[in-house]
Amino acid sequence: MGKVVFENIKNMIEDAISAYEELLSLYLEKKQAILKPDKEMLSMVDAKILAHVEFLKKINEKREEYCNANNIPEVRITALIELAQKEQPEYEELFEQQKVKIREVADKIMLTEKTNVELLKHSLTMSDKLLDIIISAAMPQKDNYDRHGKNVDTSELSIGSIVEDA
Repeated sequence: MGKVVFENIKNMIEDAISAYEELLSLYLEKKQAILKPDKEMLSMVDAKILAHVEFLKKINEKREEYCNANNIPEVRITALIELAQKEQPEYEELFEQQKVKIREVADKIMLTEKTNVELLKHSLTMSDKLLDIIISAAMPQKDNYDRHGKNVDTSELSIGSIVEDA
């Protein structure tokens, strides 16, 4: 494999890193939409994320096609970097920087998405609690009291909600 092949691999990896950095920025935008909370913004960001994931799939497909056309058995980014480091020692430092960058971005994406999921879970829990409060406030009170303010068992009542002491 020649230097041109590895130059192309370097460029493909840089493109992938940029695309994953853009995905990270979308996940951070989603986090802001969750924190606000802004349903319209959240919906819009989710649509952007889905579109960007499709874009990433196309980048991966192009890399796979290129690797197949050049008889490169491995198409994963880290494997390509390791192969390039072995085959082109002059690029070793550059490829090592790319490897570190892609790992950092991947870790940040996973952490941000995990945070987003936890925020959504918390939002649902808070919504459930708020709904319970609203329902309990709107429901009629089941407790009945006598004129002294003592709770009276409702099964003993015959007429009205206040019972005279005998």
